[in-house]
Amino acid sequence: MNRTLTRVALALAVAAMGVIDLWSALLSRVPERVRAIRHMVPTDVLDTSRTFTLLAGALLLVTAWGLRRGKRRAFVTALFLCALSVPVNLLKAFDFEEATVAAVLMFFLAVSADAFRVKSRELSLRALRSGALVALLGFLVYAFAGCWIIALEFGTHVSLGVAVREAGYLLIGVGDPAITLKPGLTGLERHVVEWYSDSVNLIGFTLLITLALAALRPVAHRGRHRHEVERVAELVRQYGDSSVSAFALAPDSDYFFSHNRRAVIAYHFESDTLLVIGDPIGPPEEIQPLLRDFSEHCRERDWQFAFFQARPERLPEYRRLGWRAIHIGEDPLLWTDRFTLEGSAVGELRRMVRKLDRQGLEARMFIAGENPFDPDRDSELLEQLREISNEWMASRHGGEKGFCMGRFEPHAFADQWLAVAWSRRRRPAATA
Repeated sequence: MNRTLTRVALALAVAAMGVIDLWSALLSRVPERVRAIRHMVPTDVLDTSRTFTLLAGALLLVTAWGLRRGKRRAFVTALFLCALSVPVNLLKAFDFEEATVAAVLMFFLAVSADAFRVKSRELSLRALRSGALVALLGFLVYAFAGCWIIALEFGTHVSLGVAVREAGYLLIGVGDPAITLKPGLTGLERHVVEWYSDSVNLIGFTLLITLALAALRPVAHRGRHRHEVERVAELVRQYGDSSVSAFALAPDSDYFFSHNRRAVIAYHFESDTLLVIGDPIGPPEEIQPLLRDFSEHCRERDWQFAFFQARPERLPEYRRLGWRAIHIGEDPLLWTDRFTLEGSAVGELRRMVRKLDRQGLEARMFIAGENPFDPDRDSELLEQLREISNEWMASRHGGEKGFCMGRFEPHAFADQWLAVAWSRRRRPAATA
């Protein structure tokens, strides 16, 4: 069966199982067969089974979402919940039907393990020290402290043991309420007690779902080959034929190399998405294998990706992989040997050029490979250019422009075409 179809089918089946568990725990009546075995099975066991069924139903709905995305962690969780659901459903109400469904679903999950290979964010001690642990501890404090206050204000007896037992009853639904309310409480006071009990259940349920969803987040991205910028620079010099190829060397770029390191994809990672800078850089015969490996690499980690400023001549290669293109703009191209300032189409530009001529501005070019900019030789000019950049930045909010945008990087001037506009006072007035 197709992998995508397998994921969808099992995700729907697990979601249906979750709905059945929720309905069974919340809405079903106690059948006669349960009443008949109450003298054999402790009440706590029956109550615990019903509580687990409720929690399992909620978690199965969450894991169904993860199964649809091929998550390995969701697969393992669903398999575990189905395995536990078999004895629990039998203990809860002798639900042979639900236990059978859980067993069948567990079988189909087990034989479809290869369809679920997508990784999730690593669970580590560092992650446990984050907001999730704070939220969990805060909830426990809320439950125990609240039970203590309820017992103190409205109960006939208050002790640490009573507060702990009452909190345990509210959290997992085992046993009986430990707090005995004072006689003669007003309706408002009883409402406060009921509100608090409901709030513990609601917050606990919400926290459980939130933690389950957090466990299925995409893999955290870590810098892979940032230190190999020299190898990327070499590939850019050999094969960088895109107008944005030079941005592959930006400080916030990372790289995905082909197996033989003859081609590379430069990208910027943001919000679980890899935004590729232009097209892959390398010889033509390396591009298709590199694209397939890159796609699989992202798919296994649940990352999205997109190619920014992909060139039209590369679109057939992308379409062969089942990707689609969105036309959002074009790069302007000027043929310098045929360009002219004559005609009405460039009238505005012609007036601006004449205005600059009257102001005495002229352009000085630093071209890589011919007369490159040398920061050591032109240190005074470099400081003047820095002043221009700082003045321009001060007039705008935020820092330097980011992805695929020019920025003031003196260390890269030697490899760039740098244009400087000079005023009559022989000082730089602008740079590009």
